[in-house]
Formats: sequence, C-alpha cells, structure tokens
Amino acid sequence: MKVSIIAFTDNGMEIAYKLSNSLSEANDVDFTRCGKGALSTWTEEHFSTNDALIFIGAIGIALRAIAPYIKTKTKDPAVVVVDELGQFSIPILSGHIGGANELALQIAEDLGSIPVITTATDINKVFAVDTWAKSQGLNILNPECIKLVSSKLLKGESVHVKSDYPIQGNLPKNVYLNDLEDSNAGYDVIITHKDLENECKNDALLLVPQIITVGIGCRKDISFEAIESSILNILESENYHILAINALASIDKKANEKGILEFSKKYDLPFNTYSAEELNSLEGDFTKSEFVKSIVEVDNVCERSAIMESNGKLIRRKDTCDGAGVTVALAINDPNISWE
Repeated sequence: MKVSIIAFTDNGMEIAYKLSNSLSEANDVDFTRCGKGALSTWTEEHFSTNDALIFIGAIGIALRAIAPYIKTKTKDPAVVVVDELGQFSIPILSGHIGGANELALQIAEDLGSIPVITTATDINKVFAVDTWAKSQGLNILNPECIKLVSSKLLKGESVHVKSDYPIQGNLPKNVYLNDLEDSNAGYDVIITHKDLENECKNDALLLVPQIITVGIGCRKDISFEAIESSILNILESENYHILAINALASIDKKANEKGILEFSKKYDLPFNTYSAEELNSLEGDFTKSEFVKSIVEVDNVCERSAIMESNGKLIRRKDTCDGAGVTVALAINDPNISWE
C-alpha cells in the first residue's frame, strides 16, 4: 500500500517519522512537512496516486484539503487524521473499502493512541459487507447499495445472499446464503461473475470476483481497437462482467504487442506470457492448429495460455473473433471465499 503523510509542526513531524518507520515494514511510505500554501498542491498530487493519506493536525484542515477531490467510496483513498500530540487516530474517508478504519487501528497500536471509529456497523459490531467484500477480493459494482444492506443488519433484519460459489466458515448474524428460490429476486447481495447490472431491478448489491483469465493470440502489430472489441464482444456473448477478468496471457512472442499492452493498461490487468515450451507442456484437449504451430511452435496459444495463467478450466474455447486477427479463450478458477 502506498501511504503519504503530511505534518505541519515539529511535534507533527516527530509523529510522522515514527509512523513512517512502523508502517514502512509493509507499505511504501513517504512523509513531508507542509510549506506555506502547499497543502492544496500536495493533496491534489497524492489523492489520486496513493492508497492512503495521513494528516497530522486538525480534522478541519484535512477535510478542507480533500473535499475538492472526493469521488466515490470505491475509488477514494483511505484518509486518517492524527492530532499533533498523537492522542487520537481518526479515519475520515473510505473507512471500509479504502481501509481507513484498519489503518487507524494500526496507527493507534503503533503510537499508543485512541482510535476513533464512527462507522455504524463497526461500533454496533455488525457485519460490514463492504469491508468483507474487499477482504475477499470482490469488486463492488453498485456501492450505493451498501447502505441498504448495512441498514437492514443494523435494524436486526435478515440479509439474503446469493453466491454462485461456495463460501466457507460460519454465517454472520442475520445473514442467510442461497436460501430463497432459484432466481435473483429477493436477494440483497449477489456474488457472481455474470453481468447482471441490467437485470437486477431489486437494488441487490452486486459483487464480482476476479476469476476469469483471458488467453489471447493475434497477428503482429494488431490494433488496440481490435483487441478491445474482440475481448469485450466475447465477454458480452457469454454475459461475463469485465471486472471478472483477473489477467491476460499469451505466448512470449507477444510480450511487446502494443495493442495487448494498451488493453492491459486501460483495464489495469496484468499481462503475462509463456514460452512455447511451457505451453506445450500442458496436457489436455486443446483446439489445435498446424498453421499456428508452424509459426510459433505451439498448436494453440490462447487456450493454453489461459489455462497456464489461471490453473483453471476452459469456459470458452478458441474464438477467431469474426476474422479480426485476434483469437480469444477464457479460463476460470473458482474463488476461495470465506466469511471469516
């Protein structure tokens, strides 16, 4: 996690130094003393590039500094305020999804200070669905629905969860799993890699695990537009959500293919490649092409690379994408989800 700390006084700088030492064991940490008139510039620069910001000073200063840059709870960084005597650590933004509550607790432990946690689910010791989703690697598609789930739990009402995958561990209080009829109606939370954004009309919170790997092959110097349209069309035809993708994979001869690299960057996905020898080492039923083998020394690139990267199973075999010069295959590996 990338953490930046800003202080305003000598006492504040001493605390910044202590936190930098303690937090840097597991994080990339930097700290600075704010110069006159520099706070706005510092905040603008760090708000969009950091996972967490720590202000050592007054809450009012921090609030005014971050106010112009706040967007959504799924994108904003964690923001924690520590007073200049180090007596309190107070999360003021992205307490759950961004991890500000957790960071405030860690700061309190490091400084011997008092954490001031104000989120309702925490102080009432109620299951926090957004914190849990983050811990399980689930993407939140409609964060505005988090409050609907939390509100029910805070009132002691039942919350019904539908999951396409098994979930280990004991259910939280008042949470029920796959207990309604076999449809999406009536569920408060749905966990799936399917694209249900246009289907769910009952304000269900939609959570998407990143479990689909895209194996890809293409002509040399293929355009980004051809890559993007090919992958998105395949996902649409299968009704899979784009946020379910966890990686792209191909043969090492495509490691510098500009179109794939642009797609990887735009969608913030890792792109990994494998040698022909590695791909040929896989056993299984693959769609073979002697022509492809004559070019790259392996009979199928997209299916083999998808399996190699995911260690899962094919859910979409090689598709030539209507002659676009791109071949795509999809593999899936079921998520490991736990209530704990």
